[in-house]
Amino acid sequence: MKSKHLAIRLELPRAICCVLLLSSSSYGQATSDAKQQSGALQHDVELKQTREKRQQFQTQELITAKRNHWVFKPGDPPRIVWRDAATVRQLGFNGPLRVRWFDAQFQEAMAPNATGRWGAWVEGTAPNGTPFRRAFSFYALPKKSLVVFAPQVDVTVPEVYGSEVADVWREHELELSRISTDLVRGQFIDNELSAVALAGLAESQRRGRKARFVESTRVLNDDYHLALKLKQQGLEKKIRPLQPPQQRTKPATHLRDGSLSEAGMSADAKTKIDAICRQWAEDTSEPFVTLVARRGVIVTHEAFGNDTDGSPITKEYRCWVGSITKTVTALLFSQFVDQGLIDLDDSLAEVFPDYPRNDSHVPTFRQCLNHTSGLTGHGNFGGFRNPHLENVILNAIDVNEPGARYAYSGTGFELTAKAMEIVAGKSAVRLYHEHFFGPLGFGDVPIGNASSDGEFTARELAIMAQWVANQGSYGELEFIKPATFERLLPRAFEVRQQSAVKDEGIGLHWVRHTKPGAPRRSSNPDDWLFSPRTVGHGSFSGCIFLIDLDQDVIIAQARRQSGKRSGEWSAKLFQTIAESIIPGGDVFP
Repeated sequence: MKSKHLAIRLELPRAICCVLLLSSSSYGQATSDAKQQSGALQHDVELKQTREKRQQFQTQELITAKRNHWVFKPGDPPRIVWRDAATVRQLGFNGPLRVRWFDAQFQEAMAPNATGRWGAWVEGTAPNGTPFRRAFSFYALPKKSLVVFAPQVDVTVPEVYGSEVADVWREHELELSRISTDLVRGQFIDNELSAVALAGLAESQRRGRKARFVESTRVLNDDYHLALKLKQQGLEKKIRPLQPPQQRTKPATHLRDGSLSEAGMSADAKTKIDAICRQWAEDTSEPFVTLVARRGVIVTHEAFGNDTDGSPITKEYRCWVGSITKTVTALLFSQFVDQGLIDLDDSLAEVFPDYPRNDSHVPTFRQCLNHTSGLTGHGNFGGFRNPHLENVILNAIDVNEPGARYAYSGTGFELTAKAMEIVAGKSAVRLYHEHFFGPLGFGDVPIGNASSDGEFTARELAIMAQWVANQGSYGELEFIKPATFERLLPRAFEVRQQSAVKDEGIGLHWVRHTKPGAPRRSSNPDDWLFSPRTVGHGSFSGCIFLIDLDQDVIIAQARRQSGKRSGEWSAKLFQTIAESIIPGGDVFP
């Protein structure tokens, strides 16, 4: 309060001076303006309070009334309740909570009364007046069953450079492993994932090999809830399948072995690049795999460093790529754009039936993918794994402000994945695998959300990079037309509450690495190592994904941690690669 009083005393003399200079009519206008300003401030305060309430409601959890009831015995059905009913009421949810039960064949029952998978469809009305929907998985045990879960957890504390706390934690790794094992064994059955696993295992057939990620129990669960949603919301007849890539009459560039001459690189390019990578790995003790190519010709593809067990890593080293996952989602989504199934500038209301049409609070898909949707967070509310993620967002849509500011976020990518599910009638993981990873010949790619949780090898990253370099094609397949690809490239746009004009693409950024001695963040293309049309995306794990579109150069690096002095070493790597490119693409004698 003291600061408020001080502000008033400082403003008073200026106000008095203004009054003395104003005519009576001007005074009336000033009074009116002051009231409007006061009203605007009051509106901002109320909007902030409402936004906080809406966001708090989004985080409220539904649980089972009794512990360990996600897996239950028929005759003792679970009951779903709010974890914090008092807070939910304070936030404005006063209506009834209706729970509907569906078996594995989507037949509705008054209560789960038979062995197997059960889906709980929860309905109500959110405080902002929109429909409230949530869905959960349960598993009813056979009458005679013996279920034993005794997982063993081994804790390895990652190295945190210069941290004494991390050293202490590492000295207690064995103890932490025991504690973690006890916690997991005690809590495993009291979690929806236990029901997901048991239901999926009961429904799976023996294959005689390890199950792939796309064959996991969680993907089966995704399939179930999507099918249930399409049926209950009357969306089955609106499905428009995504078509496979088209066959090209003339194959596009694909990664291949070849000479440095064919690549238009200096004769010592591989030797110099490998030397930098080897020194980098030795200095930081962080292993990684690097693949550099030009014109599709692989300049180098090598593994550097040792794994945690001391053994050398291989070229198939699979790594979490963090936010490069956003690029993957954007490239998949571009196929929907190319086939006219969803347009970048469509409102989300074009796909999600509960969203209000012609409403300024509802973002477009472009805004979802260029970080101006008004949404925040990464993997919030379970990401695309949440059967009704779009409904969670809807329950606070009245306070959303798309186009107001640029805020780096993954939630827009998760919503885009949910939209692709509804349009194509396939769960997100299946879309990634059947329409992108499979046609490109990838291995078993785990992908846990649409914005920050994919795991790839360096070669898989490089194939995607070449896809970008080819403007939407790879080898014999055309995924999107070049005109569609151009729509993915970064472009300038303005936001209402920020003065800066942003350059942002659809899962792609302009990448500017400066030459040694040039001003940092220089805007002069002469100071850049690569051409002005160089795109890519960063990664919290330090993975590299870079494409020079003009020089047809791709750089991919798969690693699990950035490691020490990552900025220094990556700069040396980029400089070495740039200096190895023969200007103009001329082939050396």
